[in-house]
Amino acid sequence: MKFIIDIDNGGTFTDGFFTGDGRIERVKVDTTPHDLSECFLKCIEEGARKFGMSVPRLLHETEVIRFSTTHATNTLIQRSGPRLGLIITRGFEKNIYSSDDKSPVLDFIIPSEMVVSVESQAGKGGLDREQVMPPVRSLLGRGARIIVVSLQNSHVDPADEKRIRQIADDDYPKHYLGAVPLLLSSEISTANDNAARTNVALLNAYFHPDMVSFLYKAEDDVRNLGYRKPLLVVHADSGVARIAKTTAIMTYNSGPSAGVMGTTYMSKIYNLPYVVSMDIGGTSADIGLIIDGKHGYKREASIEGISVMLPSIEVYPVAAGGGSIARSKGENRVSVGPDSAGAIPGPACYSLGGVEATATDACVVLGYIDPDYFLGGKRRLDSSLAREVIDENIARPSGFSVEQCSRLITEKMEDTCAQSINRLIKEKGYNPNDFVLFSFGGAGGLYCCAVADKVGIPKIYCSQFSSVFSAFGSSCADVLHSYESFSRISIKRQIIQSQIQKFNEVVKRLMNSAWRDMRGEGFPPEKVSFSTELEIESGNTTVLFESPVTLINGQEDIDNIFSAFTGQNNDSPAAELNILNIRLRARSPAAHQELPVYESVGENPEEALKGTRDVYWKDSYIPTLIYEQARLKCGNVVLGPAIIESDDTTILIPAHKKYTVDYLLNGVIEPA
Repeated sequence: MKFIIDIDNGGTFTDGFFTGDGRIERVKVDTTPHDLSECFLKCIEEGARKFGMSVPRLLHETEVIRFSTTHATNTLIQRSGPRLGLIITRGFEKNIYSSDDKSPVLDFIIPSEMVVSVESQAGKGGLDREQVMPPVRSLLGRGARIIVVSLQNSHVDPADEKRIRQIADDDYPKHYLGAVPLLLSSEISTANDNAARTNVALLNAYFHPDMVSFLYKAEDDVRNLGYRKPLLVVHADSGVARIAKTTAIMTYNSGPSAGVMGTTYMSKIYNLPYVVSMDIGGTSADIGLIIDGKHGYKREASIEGISVMLPSIEVYPVAAGGGSIARSKGENRVSVGPDSAGAIPGPACYSLGGVEATATDACVVLGYIDPDYFLGGKRRLDSSLAREVIDENIARPSGFSVEQCSRLITEKMEDTCAQSINRLIKEKGYNPNDFVLFSFGGAGGLYCCAVADKVGIPKIYCSQFSSVFSAFGSSCADVLHSYESFSRISIKRQIIQSQIQKFNEVVKRLMNSAWRDMRGEGFPPEKVSFSTELEIESGNTTVLFESPVTLINGQEDIDNIFSAFTGQNNDSPAAELNILNIRLRARSPAAHQELPVYESVGENPEEALKGTRDVYWKDSYIPTLIYEQARLKCGNVVLGPAIIESDDTTILIPAHKKYTVDYLLNGVIEPA
């Protein structure tokens, strides 16, 4: 008997997706911000309980554990990273190599006074101790907890960066320097843009200490309880890797990326050409597009306004979550977000000290969420506190009723998500009517129907794993390592052996690194597959595309690369390609779940009917049928107005809509 465990750590809840023994179990526990390894282990304990097993026995029989986390995102939002120091090439202290007068990282993740410089030694024989130690001592004296070294053009020649670290290590033995590591930009990124490479190195350093601490602690905890394989960490580029092969910045947005991976998997099962995913959790909504079974993939990203070269799945965050704080904006208007109440204190109805109105409080007031059945009854919500904060903060200043203001809050949530989805679809040149909406996250079902109507999307899929869908999405991920080499290789249309030999030598060197690392993780070399991405300089722009070949063996391979470049660049055929960067992606399969298929038992959903409660639809309370999602069977049809609830999510079915349970026990919402 083998088990698979996938855990997604969010800002409010930590979700688990467990498969084994012919069953699928989902788990949701409170996130513990003070120590994320605590909620990680608590999630495993709850999963073991659902299978009726001890934790050691479950872990002994577990084939793989994958873990995604929003910790890097939260670190940036809360500005809780360490005090950084930066050593840079002289003359770039203010703009940090950017084209602007001042870099966006200054006085954001690094204070201006923590940037020092050294004179460039290109062609002068290298840096010496007298040049290196004064800036290092200066940063240590100002309280640097991590020092980043990013010298101009170190992607071409990292010798001076390595020399700085060597000199510092010689002068400050580990027992003295202690926990102040020197991180080199050339070891984090091979980007030829000095500013982008420095930004990546600084952000990675900002996320690094806490990430390393809790990830290794989480791995130690499960090892001590019987797990014998590496803990695999989900990366934003659609793969997983062991902790030692994980740079902290690659975990940024990994949870939302896993949700898009899960949607991509489901789009292939259903053979859907145009899908938009909407993941609404406690802190934000995350949007993704999946076209013909492929999610978007980008090389460049903007993290809180900081430009970085970071290969990742395209996910677009929206400041709209269950914990988003609502405020009065005068007559008949409210704002929702971008700030969130988080897990602690959380919405006022949590009774943990929250004093501001949130989207979740509004849903409790309107009767959407049953306060006695939150998390399946494990936590009782206080509806009186929800009413109180909405009345005090919004209703009284506006002169409207608590219910009217609660509707304004939910409508603002709907509008925020709908506008973002509509803009994204149209920017990509598609028609919203051609799409289906995959809605998930703990709060996705509360808003999906209204959002789809406002965008013009006719059909919605609600996963039976909706509230733990990012954990389900990580279960679709394979082990993936990326290797880069800044190369500057020119390839002409007519094959030139010396150029091809140079290209293949680079790729083979990267392949050898991949095989070594995969063996270290217990994956046999024969199961490793490769793909390559080429970064091509074309005029004044840089084009990134997936190469149709890995190694060049003849003229046909050359022709295929040129054709792929022309198709990507929408340009006239080139006579020569200048390859700046070669990225090799090595993938090895990890264990995946198999979803069971069910036979229809008919349309009648009466066995799942729980009763009725008053729900505020538009402008009045209406007695509404309530159904238990877990008791709905394949083929059942629920007609709106109705509410379908489980122990971890709620789905609103308005009038003139129907919810049909399909062969995977997912819900399909369409016009009745």
